Amino acid sequence: MRTAVGLAALAVIGNIGLVTTASADGLHDRHKALQQAISKTKQDMSESSATAAAAAVALTKAEQQLKDAQAELAKTQQEVAAAQKKDDALAAKLKQQQEALAKAKAAVVAGQKRLDKQKAVVGAIVRDDVQKHANLLPLAMLTTSTSMGDLANRIQLSQTMLDTNQAKFETYTALQKQLEAEKAKQAALEKQIAADKAEAAKNLEHKKVLEQQAEAQKATVAELVKQRAAAQAAADQAAAQDKARFAELQKEDAAVQKRIAARIAAQKAAARRAAARRAAAEAAARARHHSHSHSHSGGGGGGSSSSYSAHHGFIYPVDGPITSPYGMRLHPILHVWKLHDGTDFGVGCGTPIRAPYPGRVTEEYYNAGYGNRLFIDHGRVDGHYITTAMNHAIRYIVSPGQHVSQGQVVGYVGETGYATGCHLHLMVWEDGNMINPMRWY
Repeated sequence: MRTAVGLAALAVIGNIGLVTTASADGLHDRHKALQQAISKTKQDMSESSATAAAAAVALTKAEQQLKDAQAELAKTQQEVAAAQKKDDALAAKLKQQQEALAKAKAAVVAGQKRLDKQKAVVGAIVRDDVQKHANLLPLAMLTTSTSMGDLANRIQLSQTMLDTNQAKFETYTALQKQLEAEKAKQAALEKQIAADKAEAAKNLEHKKVLEQQAEAQKATVAELVKQRAAAQAAADQAAAQDKARFAELQKEDAAVQKRIAARIAAQKAAARRAAARRAAAEAAARARHHSHSHSHSGGGGGGSSSSYSAHHGFIYPVDGPITSPYGMRLHPILHVWKLHDGTDFGVGCGTPIRAPYPGRVTEEYYNAGYGNRLFIDHGRVDGHYITTAMNHAIRYIVSPGQHVSQGQVVGYVGETGYATGCHLHLMVWEDGNMINPMRWY
């Protein structure tokens, strides 16, 4: 069933229009990031209650979706601003072009008037020439001249008239060319204005789409804010319970460490008593040897203890991947750093659990946080007293006081206690102190 968040996200996508390959890749990347965030939250909450874990996952999901939606909205708002800037620039350009076009039209009108006026002058000259048969003027001047001086004057007058008329014809031609240039300039401006108007209209439509998209994204963000608030409220409610459970786990850990310390102290005391008995026996033997001066000399018994100096030799209790290592982590709900006190192995329920090293079972019981627990005392290994514990099992098939060999099946993986799924939570104590289990592997 689609959630409100999912529907809102679909609404945003619907407003965007055709999804390109790049945007599809972006959606894929965001989905992958969300899944990774959820996976990390699940790992960080692997030792919490199912309610708290579900609340943390819901909060992580809501926060990630809100973050993505806000990023999309910011991007769209930037695109709207860019479209508005372009719209303003095109408007300013069109205004300048309109002013230039008005001047060009005025220039064409003025040029047409000048050309019409010059055309009238030229037309009058042509009509006058036709009426006077100006082509016979040279002959008339020759036949009507009374003297050579008069002929020269007539020729000069005729040339002046011809030159004046030619200048008027040339002016007309120049005005005609100027008018054609001004008309071409006007046509070019009109064509450019038409193209810019089309671009402005297209940009305006694009801006409208972006604005609608931004409004839809704002609604999505608002809905996701509500979703996150609801998830935060649920997480806050679960946080109180989780805090109490963490306090219980810490109390349990302190009690376990106290029992292990007491057991180690007892082992050390037993070792000291054994050493004292050996020393006493050796002293008695030396005294007997001294009182029997004629007895055979020989090595006095009392073998000394030797520590295990080879490699640790521990094996994994299950064959599976490590899903959550030992160490500090930020609690997704409480937002405080807490210790994950063991190593989690992600294996299915019912997977056999094997003893990691020879030892004696010291405790087997149920705890609300750790579920079914089993402790194995491995004694002194490489100069240190080592204890291991397996947690969350369905059940164990060995009992306290029983000696187990390395690799022996001691129980089966489960999800009892505070567990978000089937897994084994392995813990190790070295000389009574909790440590990273991987130091012995």
